[in-house]
Formats: sequence, C-alpha cells, structure tokens
Amino acid sequence: MDLHLAGKVGIITGASRGIGRAIAQILSDEGMRLALVARSRDQLEELSASLATESLVQAADLRAPETPAIVVAATLERFGRLDLLVNNAGATKRGDFFNLSDDD
Repeated sequence: MDLHLAGKVGIITGASRGIGRAIAQILSDEGMRLALVARSRDQLEELSASLATESLVQAADLRAPETPAIVVAATLERFGRLDLLVNNAGATKRGDFFNLSDDD
C-alpha cells in the first residue's frame, strides 16, 4: 500500500507495544521517519532497530506537562520537520471529559 508518506516525519506516542508499535511498523514501511515515544526504553530500542527507516527513541513520561514540548523539539532538531502525530499513549479516567481535572 502506498500512502504517499515517504520522507515525512511522525511522532508516535505509546509506540513501545500494541497498537502504537503496529502503527510505527506500518508507517516506517511506508517510508516515514519516526520519533518513538513511550516510557519503556528497552522496548523502544528493540522496535527502532527493527524498523526500515530512521527513528528517534524518546523514553519519556507524557504525564509530565513539559514532556510534549521536549518531544516535539527533539523531533524537529533531529529531522527538521514534523508532519504527523499519532497520540496513542496512556489512558484516562472514566467520566465526562469536560468534568475531569488536569490531574485526572
């Protein structure tokens, strides 16, 4: 399948396993360079080594408010652009989104 993504750059959060890992593999096969983000460095390193394209491993906890800016800055520094975000990390507390606090 050709999604016309060759040469583009994406950030994938929750990339170390499951759906995030599968998305990373597919996007890499499509020619995207990727920033792989999750808390599990060992799993990210293993994934990175298996990909067809260049990737940047960023072991980080996205619950920290400053982390997304750090991830974006590192991605731009490494690849010079950013075309796609796959926001796949984490889970939320159940309930009405508009009634949840920042801590939730």
